[in-house]
Amino acid sequence: MPITQNPTTVDQAFFQPLNGLADASPHARPCPEFSDEDCLHLGVQRVLETSASGRGFLQEHGLRFPNTPGHSNYFAALKSPRRREVIREVNLALVAAANATLHDRLADIPELATYECFAQDGHWHKAGAHDPRHDGTKMAVGHFYSLNLRTHTLRHLAAAEGLHEHDMSALKRVKPKGLRQGMPKGKRVLIVYDKAGIDFAYWKRCRHECAIYFISRMKENMVFDWIESVPCDPSDARNHGVTEDRRVRTRTGHLVRLVSYTDPQTGEQYEFLTNELDLPPGVIVELYRRRWEAEKVFDQIKNKLGEKKAWATSLVAKEAQAQLVAITHNLLLLYEQTLEIEHGVTNQAEDQRRTQRTEAAAQKCAAAGQLLSTLVLQARRATQRSVKFVRWIRQSIRDQAAEATAVLRLKALYATS
Repeated sequence: MPITQNPTTVDQAFFQPLNGLADASPHARPCPEFSDEDCLHLGVQRVLETSASGRGFLQEHGLRFPNTPGHSNYFAALKSPRRREVIREVNLALVAAANATLHDRLADIPELATYECFAQDGHWHKAGAHDPRHDGTKMAVGHFYSLNLRTHTLRHLAAAEGLHEHDMSALKRVKPKGLRQGMPKGKRVLIVYDKAGIDFAYWKRCRHECAIYFISRMKENMVFDWIESVPCDPSDARNHGVTEDRRVRTRTGHLVRLVSYTDPQTGEQYEFLTNELDLPPGVIVELYRRRWEAEKVFDQIKNKLGEKKAWATSLVAKEAQAQLVAITHNLLLLYEQTLEIEHGVTNQAEDQRRTQRTEAAAQKCAAAGQLLSTLVLQARRATQRSVKFVRWIRQSIRDQAAEATAVLRLKALYATS
């Protein structure tokens, strides 16, 4: 793709953040028949489309590209370790640039100024068409991702190994330095994980080696020795719902914090575990609540982008696919913000629905004599791109639509209920 200084089509504007990143990769290499930049562009296009197979994608959409590769070149590129590294390095550069420009979703929590916070989890989808069977069944393909809770940029951490690798096994392969994800010295890292992410000895190592802390949910069968209860500041409205903040010790001798919380809306009780001892308990609860945003991103990947199965059999190809999924998510995020800033495009109907849901929850709690945390009441940005936006991007790129005209169409789409 040629570098465009002043994009005139949606295609050019959407892909502009990638300009020059493939060529800047240490693994870049001249390939006249199918350049790294064309490989990257084609990969993102395939994520955006909903073709059932690689051959189908090339047959349906290949003619739209000036340098469409043949089937053999395309599949050879997909399983090339060098190309996979180029794609991985492109996403690292894209994430670094995006983190400097995207809206800060944690700016309303000043205590987190010295932290970078990530929701990490595994995501599984169907095996590829030619993947082998085990005992007559094709095993699901797993990947582990990290969502930056401050900017919502997405990184692929690792592909699952074996038939169904446990989350902690994959995190240990990434190692503490990898879990820091290049965060600068002086920044502490908070990783929010579900119950599958509990391994007190490993998180102790992460804290000592790399200033990494964890937040998770307590498993039902866990037993702790009580050390002390810490008073919860009742004047801090962020702590509404917190019933107790304790320091406890595991049976293996690890000091952890146990925050008990009762949801004012449902009355349901939760127990959160962390080795971070200083943040207000309401902030610990809120960070775990925002872990759900990673699940919403996975929903976007599977149901809006249609990424429901592996593209190929080799591990290299599967890792390249996961990196391309992350790149596509990050490009959608960036372009949505660009449209808001430069063209005033906002999904007002969806924003209004989110506001109405929050107000209804607050009224329900007030009627029951309960108070919601102010962090729940604060306005939130969308956690995933709307179906309308994804369809608009897909069709506008297919049509090579002029951005000025396409933006008017998007505004009209958002104006309809």
